[in-house]
Amino acid sequence: MLTNIFVTVERRAWMRLHSHTVVFDRDPAFDRFLRDPSGSVLSILRIWVAESAVGPAVIRHYLGSVRHCACGGWMSRMELYRLFRQATVIAGLVGERAHTFRARLSALLRDYFHEEKQIDT
Repeated sequence: MLTNIFVTVERRAWMRLHSHTVVFDRDPAFDRFLRDPSGSVLSILRIWVAESAVGPAVIRHYLGSVRHCACGGWMSRMELYRLFRQATVIAGLVGERAHTFRARLSALLRDYFHEEKQIDT
């Protein structure tokens, strides 16, 4: 039996807005900037929908991405609106009720960013 699961990839970036400086986590200097209090850390979570069976999951649809700033829990409302509108469309494509699909997505985001906040503190 196939089940629809969410597959996520997180990227992190250190940002200083007044100088327009961004350092991504794949940069070797990221750890040094991470300790610099003059900027803030931004998490970018990209989400796909995959079919999971007995074997490895097969990615079927890109759902979207959402940014979250560790500087106080800021999250872009427009990105969330877009993500949940896309979730409604994809729910129909994967044969799941839109309300159930969006509720699972909401739980994933809450759990993910709640755990991230606990790790940072």
